[in-house]
Amino acid sequence: KPKLTKDDLKAIIADYDILIVRSATKVTADIFDLASKLKLVGRAGAGVDNIDLAAATRKGVIVMNTPGGNTISTAEHTCAMIMSAARLIPQAHGELKQNIWDKKKWMGSELEGKILAIIGLGKIGREVAKRMQAFGMKTIAYDPMLSADVASKFDIELLTVEECFKQADFITVHTPLNDATKNIINKASIATMKKGVRIVNCARGGIINEQDLADAIASGHVAAAAFDVFTEEPPKPDHPLVKSDKVVLTPHIAASTVEAQEKVAAQIAEQIVDWKTSGKLAGAVNASAVELSQMPEVKSYLTLAEKLGSMHAQISGKASKITVISSGDFLRKFTEAITAATVKGVLGVMSKAETNYINAVAMAKDLGIEVKEEREKENPDYTSLIRVEYETASGKRVIGGAVLGTKELRVVMIDKFICDFKPEGTILIYTNDDKPGVIAGVGAKLLRGNINIANLSLARDEEKKKALTVITVDDQPDDSFLQEIAKVDGVFDPRFVRL
Repeated sequence: KPKLTKDDLKAIIADYDILIVRSATKVTADIFDLASKLKLVGRAGAGVDNIDLAAATRKGVIVMNTPGGNTISTAEHTCAMIMSAARLIPQAHGELKQNIWDKKKWMGSELEGKILAIIGLGKIGREVAKRMQAFGMKTIAYDPMLSADVASKFDIELLTVEECFKQADFITVHTPLNDATKNIINKASIATMKKGVRIVNCARGGIINEQDLADAIASGHVAAAAFDVFTEEPPKPDHPLVKSDKVVLTPHIAASTVEAQEKVAAQIAEQIVDWKTSGKLAGAVNASAVELSQMPEVKSYLTLAEKLGSMHAQISGKASKITVISSGDFLRKFTEAITAATVKGVLGVMSKAETNYINAVAMAKDLGIEVKEEREKENPDYTSLIRVEYETASGKRVIGGAVLGTKELRVVMIDKFICDFKPEGTILIYTNDDKPGVIAGVGAKLLRGNINIANLSLARDEEKKKALTVITVDDQPDDSFLQEIAKVDGVFDPRFVRL
């Protein structure tokens, strides 16, 4: 259905589990609101700015792209645009087609020995560097996600974005459009560039402030530019870049080759098949926690984290802030998934909405809950430990857990008490004065209620004044039974936790 209008899509989206789009279809928040069955949106291409990622995440929908399918086509087009900006070939061609022969007007610039700054050194940026190095260009780059050692393997010097702007004779951008990259090239940054710099954008409209660039071209500070993408597409006839004879323009065709279109179509189909058959999430842009959760070695810890979150919510009610602390080298790389699992456990108690690893943190924030994650290199007592700090209007509580072996889940701390019990079944938890007779009193209440004790765990503070008692029971007593437990002398704040 390649020519659906937005209204057409809204009318049918409720029937579909998976949606595949290219760049023209805008998958906005109102479409996600109507997509009751939708589980995945696949983008046949690299950019996902036509998809409302925040709305998808809140809905728990995976967004997947094909970042490598159009790499070569886009890189080749970028190189052609760099050369066109250097020599203004399309403009000279256009005049000659009008029988105008003016050799002096089209004085250009050689590429040999010039410095090319690549802003964003992903797959496309690297392919551009490789090709332009063949023309004798020195390549420098800015990419906050890349190390200098990796860049050096491609014969590229990694610099700050400010240094790139200062040194470059040519600049090409290859980043996504987000808050950090929007208008990264603007009046202020252009002022730091060399006079005569040439600027190319085959990435996303909005990365470069188009009016500021047009003004710099008119002043002569920027010699020329080449654009394949625009903030508004198509650009209006009176757009300042359209009107300038120093700008080469193409209609968003960098990825428009027969080979690239076939590659991304096949690739997104294959990625979806892999997801359906094996759970693999290649190209997922908003589901890294889901991808991490597929690894077998972390599944027990995710189950534990979800139970810790559920315990907190059942004991303390709604939180204002949740901090998930992962200790140990093993857990460090899984922190995002562990946080998502913890929050999923909390919301499973607090919210009736469907919650998963994709939308858990976003849903918590919508409920006014601040979510924070921290990493500790090691803990003195456990190789791998998860601690969840849970803040409410009444104060802060901490519950920690560990996995023994590969599957044995244990809660090992509640607030200041060191304990050891399995987080499963129906569990009675209370604090009490550390004195004789309390356990007997509670036991008597359980006996009269015909409630069998399956497991008992005791802990007390260092002063031996207060204790924590955890009793797992076989039955499913009503919460009203807590009133009877609370009548026992020395018992405080009894709670049932069901896991």
